[in-house]
Amino acid sequence: METNPFSGIRTYDSYRQLFELFLFVTVLSVVLSAGTALFLNKLLGLGIDFEEIYILIQGLVALVTCLGVMKERGADFKETWRDWNRNALNDILAALKYYGVYLLIIAALILLAHLIGQLIPAPQEAVLKHLETQTARDAAVRGALGVSRLRFLFLMFNICVVTPLGEELLYRRLIYATLRKRLGFFKALFASSVIFSAAHLSASLAVFPVSLLFGYIYEKKRRLPVNILLHGLINLFATTAHLFL
Repeated sequence: METNPFSGIRTYDSYRQLFELFLFVTVLSVVLSAGTALFLNKLLGLGIDFEEIYILIQGLVALVTCLGVMKERGADFKETWRDWNRNALNDILAALKYYGVYLLIIAALILLAHLIGQLIPAPQEAVLKHLETQTARDAAVRGALGVSRLRFLFLMFNICVVTPLGEELLYRRLIYATLRKRLGFFKALFASSVIFSAAHLSASLAVFPVSLLFGYIYEKKRRLPVNILLHGLINLFATTAHLFL
């Protein structure tokens, strides 16, 4: 019988609680983002893109909410912080190793698409068209870069630091860990990856395999800092690739 490595982790006890958490974070993020956009643009006339605001608000809402849930569940943040500091170098090296794996996967997918294109030209055109489609986030980054370098750097900070923190706490530490305590590895990995990718809307197909990688790493390492660091590196790569390639 499989020994569940997540059996001792403090998470939610039911799927209903998990659904309510996800719904709360999603709805509150949208409402606060809409209100902030209305205030900044309609009342102050700043003309900030909604996606720029949502990136920051969604990450902060997920971060604060998940920290509150973990505190309620008895998490010792002081000990966690000491543990993160003690193992910082190993976590960084592990994140860099898996980032290399990610780049190899991307290269393999591009090569595969090219090989398929040599045999069947039509699908290649469809694949390239899909890859060239800009998400709302990419459009927001381009817009911020065109307006102000400081605004661009702030948005990149949100994408590469705030978002990974909030999303890894929500999707790996709470959603995946809760599902993992009740399900086997593959079922929990698939279910959490579907939820994570669906939350990214138009980019869901591209995000799904990345989510599988995140879940696999969290299962293997059980080190959230590794996931957070890797998530930030992947966001940096994906965003700059769309900007400059």
